[in-house]
Amino acid sequence: MKTMTTALLLTAMLTASLASCGDAADSMITPPDDLPADSNNTIETSVETEEPDALEQRMLVDDGLPEQDFGGRTFRILGDEEYEDYYIMQEETGDVLDDAIFLRNAVVSERFNVVIEANVIEEGRLTGTLKNSVMAGDDEYQLFAGHIIYAGNAVSQGIYYNWYDMPHIDFTKPWWSQSTVEDLTYDDKAFLAMGDFALSTVDSTYCMYYNKQIAAEYDLPDMYALVNDGKWTIDTLAEYTKQVYKDLNGNGQEDDGDLYGFAMWPRSPVNVFLWAFGEKLGKKQDDGTVVMDYFNEKVIELYQKLIDFCWNTEGTFMDLKSPTGSNTQNIAFDMFLNNQVLFQPNTFKVAATALRDFETDYGIIPYPKWDEAQDAYYTMVDGGHEGLAIPLSVGDLEFTGILVEALNAESYKRTVPTFYDIVLKAKGSRDEESVAMLDMIFDGRVFDFGYVFGEFGAAFWPQYLVEQKSADITSYYERNHLPFDKRIEKAIKFFEEYES
Repeated sequence: MKTMTTALLLTAMLTASLASCGDAADSMITPPDDLPADSNNTIETSVETEEPDALEQRMLVDDGLPEQDFGGRTFRILGDEEYEDYYIMQEETGDVLDDAIFLRNAVVSERFNVVIEANVIEEGRLTGTLKNSVMAGDDEYQLFAGHIIYAGNAVSQGIYYNWYDMPHIDFTKPWWSQSTVEDLTYDDKAFLAMGDFALSTVDSTYCMYYNKQIAAEYDLPDMYALVNDGKWTIDTLAEYTKQVYKDLNGNGQEDDGDLYGFAMWPRSPVNVFLWAFGEKLGKKQDDGTVVMDYFNEKVIELYQKLIDFCWNTEGTFMDLKSPTGSNTQNIAFDMFLNNQVLFQPNTFKVAATALRDFETDYGIIPYPKWDEAQDAYYTMVDGGHEGLAIPLSVGDLEFTGILVEALNAESYKRTVPTFYDIVLKAKGSRDEESVAMLDMIFDGRVFDFGYVFGEFGAAFWPQYLVEQKSADITSYYERNHLPFDKRIEKAIKFFEEYES
């Protein structure tokens, strides 16, 4: 178990760390209340200040929490061992993300006089461990962060609090994904939420990378402008993809030694297109309920167009040779690293890892829309990310609510901007346009009710059909929908029968 303790020396350390961050809110000078009337409420200094940029302005967002001294109480997290360092960092290491996580926890610990601990275990054992703790009524954990699908499967076991019963949790704040309200809330009840403390929902977000060097060689337009004008669609992607193909190795065959307009590992990145094209498995109704609607005329057309793009479009390379595994361990991504691919879909994590030493300039844009009439760009988060929940055994809701809100708020202010910096500095810039593009992508994350509570069901049908080179969604639906529908019905029944 990792522990973040407060001590007297933390104050000095924290002060030094805050001073070095350069955050606008931390460097502000607060004028005294008794300034002369003619002072115009300003203080003259010899230091010239600049308007804070979009990321620095996050520090100015008030979390609205009351000031409390919890007398050194311990706040415990039960989390996924894969993300241990996202919860607790014992000391500053010199790595900017590690230090931002350390600082986030230090700020919360010092502000509320608490000790933050994390117990991490293998993802498959998390919900069972939490259930045992809840059934024992031991109030051992105040926050649960677990694999989203396993966590969703466990909702009907009755081990989570309804988030709307928690004091001090404000889903209107920017550190909470609005998809929590729009997609995971059923009849004013939500048992899983997506907040910035779950940094895996940030690094596992899907986007589209493009090679600026290849784009320039083929006289493509400014992709950022195209996105902002709402003209980045699947038809546009297909049009540009068709323009880019060269038999680089001269063997007369289309293989992984050639240049392509688009290359993809046909597994998790494929599934994203369902949401990118504006569809959802579960659709929110005006009365607050959710209805499954994942087989309709548009979905049929969607699969036909997706299969056609993947297998019948010149300039497209589909990597069927790579085994199931990490998005960075496949041929399609290796080709992008070798300047053989114009467009490559992947998660943000690769920008902070594998692309840090990539010398060619590249851009980051959303997945394309279905058409220009679609209201926004959407994406999803790779399935291994965490969902946040409050264990039903929590005894002090006031304590828990304040700490959970504070940790998510400080993550929004400190850790997410640091992740942005890592991604953008890897591509050589942190301009406002690039930040706005990342904001657009993150704002478009969809956490679909049918995906979260449907186990490994219909949300994964796109990849299964693409791998089979089949657009026959009708036959696939008829063979597979009943088990999925039963799982969803079980979850919906729990929501409908739940009483606070």
